[in-house]
Amino acid sequence: MNLIRLFGRLDPVSIRRLLLSATVSALASTAVLAIINAAAQEIATEKKDSVNLALAAVFVVCVMIYWVSESRMVAWMAADVEEAIDGLRMTLLDRLRKADLRKLECFGQTSLYESITQSCQVISQNSQFLAVTLHSAILTVLILVYIASVSMLAFALIGVLLGVGTVAYVKLGQALDARQNQLSAEEAQMFESVSDLFDGFKEQRLNSARSNDLNETFAAVSVATNQASNTVHMHSWQQFVFGETAFNLMLGVVVFVVPAYSQAFAGDLVKIAAAVLFLEAPVFALMQSLAIMRAAEAAAGRMLDLEAPLTALAEAGSDGRGCPVPSDFSELVLAGVEFAFPAPEGESPFVVGPFDLTIRRGEVVFVTGGNGSGKSTFIKLLTGLYRPIRGTLTVDGVVIGSERLAAYREQMATVFADFHLFARLYGMDPPDPQEADALMRRVEMNRITALVGDRFERNDLSTGQRKRLALVSALLEKKPILILDEWAADQDPHFRFTFYREILPYLKSCGLTIIAVTHDDRYIDVADRRLHMKEGRLIELPPVVEAPI
Repeated sequence: MNLIRLFGRLDPVSIRRLLLSATVSALASTAVLAIINAAAQEIATEKKDSVNLALAAVFVVCVMIYWVSESRMVAWMAADVEEAIDGLRMTLLDRLRKADLRKLECFGQTSLYESITQSCQVISQNSQFLAVTLHSAILTVLILVYIASVSMLAFALIGVLLGVGTVAYVKLGQALDARQNQLSAEEAQMFESVSDLFDGFKEQRLNSARSNDLNETFAAVSVATNQASNTVHMHSWQQFVFGETAFNLMLGVVVFVVPAYSQAFAGDLVKIAAAVLFLEAPVFALMQSLAIMRAAEAAAGRMLDLEAPLTALAEAGSDGRGCPVPSDFSELVLAGVEFAFPAPEGESPFVVGPFDLTIRRGEVVFVTGGNGSGKSTFIKLLTGLYRPIRGTLTVDGVVIGSERLAAYREQMATVFADFHLFARLYGMDPPDPQEADALMRRVEMNRITALVGDRFERNDLSTGQRKRLALVSALLEKKPILILDEWAADQDPHFRFTFYREILPYLKSCGLTIIAVTHDDRYIDVADRRLHMKEGRLIELPPVVEAPI
């Protein structure tokens, strides 16, 4: 079971503590059964009209032991579940943090997000049912042991009936799982239809045929989902009713059938019947808990099954301390650097490069080119996020291999085209307020929001405004190289002018090396050099002395 695999990650002391508390709780419950039977038999045989104080005291003690041990077990179970989830979640996040970007892009992120967030929540919410399952399983075994001490015939009969009932119950559960998988598929189609309605609202309003077809599709999917849901509910209750029916039949056989064939059994009939009735609670608790825990079992499987694939995504050298690179470098050199995207069989891959390029410190370099020409891939190669299939990257003659990659990246601050504005300035101490305020004024965001401590007051802003905050964050990193990918694409004309004519010259005067991907040909004269991408090849165009009119 996946949940057992998950608990296997815990400290053995924690597991022994759980098992001990569950066993003590079950023993106390079984002792309560034995005491009640003993007291009832004493009253029936000796015709006493007074209370046996000794038995009553033991009964109270057993109830208290049950209460304390059960409470401790539930609390410990919840804590251990959270510890196991947290340990696995941190392992997955650590693997993800060290993953190779290209491998991660091929792997996809949907399953990762679901497994690391939603699956954790599913398991956490069902921790109490794990406790119920553990207690009920041990209690069932102990009650069967008690029945065996009273009558081996009753034990054998009940054991066989329980075994047959369990096999049938499990088969019904497997059939129910198949129905639930079908329901999940129908719900996925419904979600797709709803997404089409919301995401394509404008398109469906402009095309009545599309709108009507979408509505008919949604109606058909809705009917199918409703039928699948009804089927799941029906099979779920059939399974539950079967369990109750099988249990009642077992009690009927014990009471009505066995005494007819065994006179010795008749004397213990009350004890056995009481034990069977007492057995009902843990058996039904097991049935209900196991049904509810299917989701937790599946969630644990999704999380555990991700560990090996994420380990395979690890970037070479990501686990070591690495070697330094020159911090006060003079030039970066790409020599024969080339990258290729895999292509379907029979087609030629898209090759980017080879690049032979030297970037000197303090330069402003613009990278231009059409969509799909390879500009973003070039940036990923330059930053070391993509590893070339051939060629070398050097800093002042030092080759950047796996052992120096992390240190090399530390020289760069970036704002990518698909940038992410972090909730806070991770990895940095709160900046100097005057410096932060000056940067906010320079990007004209001081009247819109503010940097308080290491957080921006608000980020519910337009894409262009969020990019300005991302630029502030990048500049506060104080890295010698600034890389901007289509940064000005979402800015209004006024601030685009400000960026090229005021901000970039200021940053250059501060000594930054700036590599910017841009489509703004009218500001090419701002750059010291212009590199143009076309079909994966890089050529250097002559500098522009004056801006084109």
